[in-house]
Amino acid sequence: MTRTALPAAAATLLLSSQAALADCEADARAAMLDVAHPVPMRQNVTTEMSGATIESFALSTPDGRGMALDANETPVSLWIGGRFYSSADGGESWSLVSEQTREQLDAQAAGRQTQADEATNIVCDYDIDLDGKAVHRFALDYALAGSGIPVKSQYWIDAKTRFPWRVVHEFGGAAPSVITQNNEPVDELTIPDPDG
Repeated sequence: MTRTALPAAAATLLLSSQAALADCEADARAAMLDVAHPVPMRQNVTTEMSGATIESFALSTPDGRGMALDANETPVSLWIGGRFYSSADGGESWSLVSEQTREQLDAQAAGRQTQADEATNIVCDYDIDLDGKAVHRFALDYALAGSGIPVKSQYWIDAKTRFPWRVVHEFGGAAPSVITQNNEPVDELTIPDPDG
């Protein structure tokens, strides 16, 4: 009986390890794709490139609206769905820069799905601390759709609400850079719509 119990226990352990690995991979890939955060948020963004560090901010809502601000918190661009605008007067007026078709938006979504499906070196740390908050950390390596640039991304996701408290993207290639987003939920946020 002992002889059969040991292999059975080993098999159970192996199956549970495989299930945990599958859950880890699924959770990490979901973190990559979950760009529709659950509440409005403010992103504090640090970009490091070629020895320079640039601070900026972004405001975004769960319904796909967002606005980018410079280091002085002056509005410089905004997006609503597939429409992109810029402002030369601090947000007093907006000029349409580009508008994406449904096909282009679908192609971008397909590219993100491919990145997630083909990601490697997946690491999951569940229920860890980030500045006093319980989070899950996911790390993945992948190639950027369209360019093939290697990227390592890390996501610190709230263990209960799935809010993305921190996101770090490390881009390789000819012009390496690191973009760090430290995010904060906000109660109310209004993104202007230049088209009314």
